[in-house]
Amino acid sequence: MRRAAMSRNALLEVRDLTTRFDTPKGSVCAVNGVSFALERGTALGIVGESGSGKSVLVRTIMNLLPQNASVSSESRVFYDGCDVATMTPEEKQHLWGPRVSMIFQDPMTALNPVRKIGAQIADPQRYHLHRTKQQAWHNAADLLAQVGISDPRRRLDQYPHELSGGMRQRVMIAIAIGCEPDLLIADEPTTALDVTVQRQILDLLTEIQRDRDMGMLLITHDLGVVAQHTDHVAVMYAGSFVESAPTGTLFRNMGHRYTSALLRSTPRAGAMPHTRLHSIAGRPPDLVNPPSGCRFAPRCDHIVNDCAVPPAYLSVGDSHRLACHNPNTTQVPRDEGIVR
Repeated sequence: MRRAAMSRNALLEVRDLTTRFDTPKGSVCAVNGVSFALERGTALGIVGESGSGKSVLVRTIMNLLPQNASVSSESRVFYDGCDVATMTPEEKQHLWGPRVSMIFQDPMTALNPVRKIGAQIADPQRYHLHRTKQQAWHNAADLLAQVGISDPRRRLDQYPHELSGGMRQRVMIAIAIGCEPDLLIADEPTTALDVTVQRQILDLLTEIQRDRDMGMLLITHDLGVVAQHTDHVAVMYAGSFVESAPTGTLFRNMGHRYTSALLRSTPRAGAMPHTRLHSIAGRPPDLVNPPSGCRFAPRCDHIVNDCAVPPAYLSVGDSHRLACHNPNTTQVPRDEGIVR
């Protein structure tokens, strides 16, 4: 296991991560040269439309890719200063789960339908923390109570299909935090939940992350979610980061045209009934044959001649980076509805 020079206080550092898939239509570059660092006790939101590469990014970090995927030999993932690529299989077993844990999009498919809830929460603790069955089951009941499930001891003997969607997602959170990880990855954790339950789940994740001083990667397509629940935001489009900044900075000074378009597409709590929602024209690019220049140019209303050349991802301020030839220079007013 090799240690490397890290960004200051970085719990997780990703360098030049590139992931490709071999498909019948050709090679698809789903993640293209992504780099970032996450500090302990902070939350990073990665936001973008479906198909932008968000889930592939975190599944690459977690080593959960299918057989037709390949990762560039130049890509590196460092956890707490250690290069994950140089770890032995045994070392990785003690990394994924006890130190890095993940909450998946759909709890109904992530949970085992023929095993009781209690066993699914207790088993990782027995394996990684060497707890007895009695200790693990007792802690499983405590975890269910912590994530807001009533009558937790009765729930331990239930199966996933006996719980509501919101309760199943709470069970997934209990499993994820059961081994007290340092890093929690939440991949669209409120998919298919109603608005009220979404808010409860997101508030719960933020509370747990802050109480336990964990790092958290929050994957979402909703800028309104990251506005309230993250310290830093990275906007992803067609496999690459196009803008990143501290959350407050990003929402007050959005530079990339795609970021601004995402914000305009977000419903406002105070909007009048039947207000027409803004949509982004066109579709995300075909990653088998992507545009030669800026990948957002075919959908952008502010293209210039320079957009025929891929923009560099450059620093434009304190911890604010941007890849755009013709950035937005208008600050977002604080009454836009979701700005912190």
